[in-house]
Amino acid sequence: MGEKGMAKALFKAIKEKFEARNVPFEFIKRENSVIIIGYKQSLTPRCEIPSQILGLPVKAVDARAFTGCGFLYEVWVRNGVEIIGANAFSGCESLTQIHLGGSVKEIERNAFFECEHLFGADLPDGLERIGDRAFFGCVGLRDIALPDSIEEIGEQAFCGCNNLRSVKLPINLKTVYRNSFENCPELSEVFVERDSPADKVLSQSGYYAKILRYIPRI
Repeated sequence: MGEKGMAKALFKAIKEKFEARNVPFEFIKRENSVIIIGYKQSLTPRCEIPSQILGLPVKAVDARAFTGCGFLYEVWVRNGVEIIGANAFSGCESLTQIHLGGSVKEIERNAFFECEHLFGADLPDGLERIGDRAFFGCVGLRDIALPDSIEEIGEQAFCGCNNLRSVKLPINLKTVYRNSFENCPELSEVFVERDSPADKVLSQSGYYAKILRYIPRI
């Protein structure tokens, strides 16, 4: 690289650092996109994960990015973000609502582990996978609307959601486990399609024997 090239690269780096000073997130650039890896002290209790940072698309909230962020109250994840990483919001004790944009495809393991005050989770059409223990111990959840796009619900994904009352399992669901909704004492109705993969798994468990409800095949 010649002197002009080096000067140009240095100017670009300085410019980006200057522009990033008001971004309330720690982030890295990867393959012409941005991954959020943490937050700064300037983050407010109601935060928005944007579609772009420094002109680059935000593709993911990385593993442990907001773990234990005790002051975070409400989060909007805008369109463009595809992955909520493992433990991304685990232990956020004040988090009450999460609004996920339609581009989110995967919620990885432990993403909202023991967010005890979480009572609202907007799960978008297009979401394909909810990982192991993703909502483990979210005792504030009462009702969950699972979009038909979901193909996999991991082990203990909603285990210990003490106030969860009913759930309709998506028609396209291919993988679910007997313990996906374990230790949910208020759960009184699980709607499934007869002979679907979910029915074949859950109907073998005495835990679900009295609460399975069959919906007509489309």
